[in-house]
Amino acid sequence: MQVQFKVYRQQPNGTPTFQNYSLEVESNTTILDCLNQIKWEQDGSLAFRKNCRNAICGSCAIRINNRPFLACKENVSTVFAWLEANNYVHTNELTIQPLGNLPVIKDLVVDMTNFWADLDRIYPYLIDQRQSKPEQENRQSPDERKQLTKTANCILCAACYSDCDAKGKNADFVGPHALAKAHRFILDSRDSESSSRLEQHSEGTKGVWGCNGCRMCNLSCPMGVDPLSQIEEMRVRIFDLLDPL
Repeated sequence: MQVQFKVYRQQPNGTPTFQNYSLEVESNTTILDCLNQIKWEQDGSLAFRKNCRNAICGSCAIRINNRPFLACKENVSTVFAWLEANNYVHTNELTIQPLGNLPVIKDLVVDMTNFWADLDRIYPYLIDQRQSKPEQENRQSPDERKQLTKTANCILCAACYSDCDAKGKNADFVGPHALAKAHRFILDSRDSESSSRLEQHSEGTKGVWGCNGCRMCNLSCPMGVDPLSQIEEMRVRIFDLLDPL
């Protein structure tokens, strides 16, 4: 099938433009393979990130017709099917853009500095303040581990961050990726700082109260983490902490 690609191009500190490419591809060709074909056969200057090719690392996240996708996970037919299901008129053309809410370095490559800095703000690691350390490893039961399944699926691809309306309007908001990760540690039976984490994320609009509930993070997440659902659960836990009765 013949597919037209309208690709965002921008040199460092330059003015953004779009460049058109035409490819003859199979319907099951991944978007990443399409970008590779453009780079290898038509324009070696095109810049984009890639690594695992298995929807594990999250590095190839881009926007296709204004919606975040993992380029290695989606193929031409699945993207067109999504567009048709959501009433997009595409005429076999795909518009490829970098993620939103992040500055562009070159073409489809964005500067992730703010994304990682926001993640660091929630202390994304286990905190164990026990005075006496156990003689054996701190094990979890299968039921305790099961509570972490959804949040542990996050691959930090920044798809939710890209489409977050609250982040676009409030730079101090830590973002849905950070709050989903925070909830993962709040749920962890081995973490001793759940209460202090909840108190931290209830301050002002930088935490859970900064989310405006637009649901774009849930719609954008390729791994089914549902960040908004994690934020809503944290809000309930905060109310329980403040008013246990």
